[in-house]
Amino acid sequence: MRIVDTKGQLCPAPLIAAKRALKEANVGESFIVLTDNNTSYNNLSRFLKDNNTDFQVSENNGVWTLTVTRRSGPLSQTNAADFCTPEIAHFEKGDFIVAISSDKMGEGDDQLGYLLMQNFIKALKDLNNLPQKIVFYNKGVTLVTNDSPAIEHLKDLGKMGVEILLCATCVNYYKLEEQIGTGILSNMYTIAESMASAGKVVKP
Repeated sequence: MRIVDTKGQLCPAPLIAAKRALKEANVGESFIVLTDNNTSYNNLSRFLKDNNTDFQVSENNGVWTLTVTRRSGPLSQTNAADFCTPEIAHFEKGDFIVAISSDKMGEGDDQLGYLLMQNFIKALKDLNNLPQKIVFYNKGVTLVTNDSPAIEHLKDLGKMGVEILLCATCVNYYKLEEQIGTGILSNMYTIAESMASAGKVVKP
């Protein structure tokens, strides 16, 4: 049986993976979705119920196993991300995205610029209006590694419902594939589309 392992991933990644597996499954065929995030489990359950899809659930040591069976009939065309419920409540989302292309903020002393960027990312969590998305490209992707001082703040922003997109070409260029701590690998078309459709683009 096919296993869709989404452990360690935040919404909307588990929902997107489950929706893709549903589309690829034949009627009557079953597959397994794994998640280690309670909010993702709740969001997945809502998505499957709204798509009139049979599933069974078991939980062991903080990992939910959903055995999903494809029924006949078309799937909902609703964006999977619409089923995401943030883990941490916040005021609201603003009509802007943040684009980060460097591990430093501003010009001048490199050490100061590096510290300012960490503080900027931390400050985003306290805004009354959160960004819709944060996109990382070029050396900015180094801020999203497991050993980055900013990684816990970025994980918190993801739990608040902020979508974090990483330039996959940049991640590969810096050989960081095994070190990424959060976010979704994306392509430059999606990043460009996100920036073009945003009300504002903030570039620290």
